[in-house]
Amino acid sequence: MFLSLRRLCKSRIILRTQNLSQFAKSDAIGPTGTSKYLVQGIERNNEERMLHVKWKGDLVSRYPYVFLRDNCRCSECFHESSYQRRFDPVDNLDLNILPKKMEVTQYGENLIITWPDGHVSAFDSGWLHSRRLIEGRDSKEGLNRKGVEFWDSKKLQGQIPRHDFREVMEEDGALFSWLSSMHKLGVALICNTPLKVGQVDELCQRVGHAKSTHYGHNFEVKTKYGPSNLAYTSDRLPLHMDLPFYDYPPGVQLLHCIEQVTGPGGANQFVDGFHVSKLLKDLDPKKFDLLSSSRLHFFDVGRDEFGDFDMKFERLTIELDGNGQLFRFIYNNHVRDSIMSVSPERAVELYEAYVTLGKMMRDPANQIEYKMAPGDMVTFNNCRVMHGRSEFALTEQVSRFLSGMYMDWDIMYSRLRALSSKLNIPCPCY
Repeated sequence: MFLSLRRLCKSRIILRTQNLSQFAKSDAIGPTGTSKYLVQGIERNNEERMLHVKWKGDLVSRYPYVFLRDNCRCSECFHESSYQRRFDPVDNLDLNILPKKMEVTQYGENLIITWPDGHVSAFDSGWLHSRRLIEGRDSKEGLNRKGVEFWDSKKLQGQIPRHDFREVMEEDGALFSWLSSMHKLGVALICNTPLKVGQVDELCQRVGHAKSTHYGHNFEVKTKYGPSNLAYTSDRLPLHMDLPFYDYPPGVQLLHCIEQVTGPGGANQFVDGFHVSKLLKDLDPKKFDLLSSSRLHFFDVGRDEFGDFDMKFERLTIELDGNGQLFRFIYNNHVRDSIMSVSPERAVELYEAYVTLGKMMRDPANQIEYKMAPGDMVTFNNCRVMHGRSEFALTEQVSRFLSGMYMDWDIMYSRLRALSSKLNIPCPCY
């Protein structure tokens, strides 16, 4: 019985941990092929209805019995090829369940639990370690999410990560590197891009697919007569993000420079909204709390090649996730509506916070500038890195032409995790 269960664990569980990035990966696998996260011992606590698992270094993780029964990995409870649950807790989970029997296989590679109805659950130690529940000491602190680094001009001026277009298109390692740069800093350059329309689409397809908007599948930034957007002029564009009037705005923007003015102007400015948010929190927590709790209204009304549009949404300037970490930074003064859903007194306070934040964004110490040359493609986190443009003058000989497209972070992160598993490289994101 012992040996058969161990073979079951090897065939059904350890194989699976090698195929999924969120399970034990190469850095969790020892030289013999077994997980390096071995169970050192277990202790039942039926009063808490929890199993205490001891790891190397006297670290202890606690697992509720209901959690372990709910996450059984056998073929009856879990569908192998689709990675989806078969077990339905509504119909089958006893919230007061207690294990009938528990044992750890030789070397601590697997935990075997027999439940009161005779059902047997086998858990690979690497999988079990990767599913540790958060204890008080493990709670997340600070505004940074995993793998995210804030920056200012001192850190990034002249130091924007650069990646070669052809390498990114042909080599998985180069693609992983670019995606990692985007997660870490929120901005990266892709150089030596062919000077023709369609390259942003090729890059999007290399990752997954693009995000279409009411401006179309892609867009072209060039001066137009009677433009529907300030981007289609030669005017200065203050720092902003695109499309804040969407419920789910595009997460990533890609701008491919095909033609650039040779005279003054036309350079892009970038600022890390997460960095200035942290500065504001340190400088004036009250203003930070105000901008992370009061919604501003945004709109976009007009007509483009797809017809009339009337976009509206209200959102926070500083958006935090459930862990209190920075998730989105939303700033676009061009399309900020005059509607304010706050009291007159709070409106005055909100203006003070908004202007303070805007001045911090424009502080040369916090922003960087880069004038793209033909063949450059700048990619950036649309909900973190605000972008702007200096005014420029057109001539009959030279124009400025950027080809642009959007993507969603869901697609970017999916590709990053898949490459992490394929290349056996630790994933920088959650």
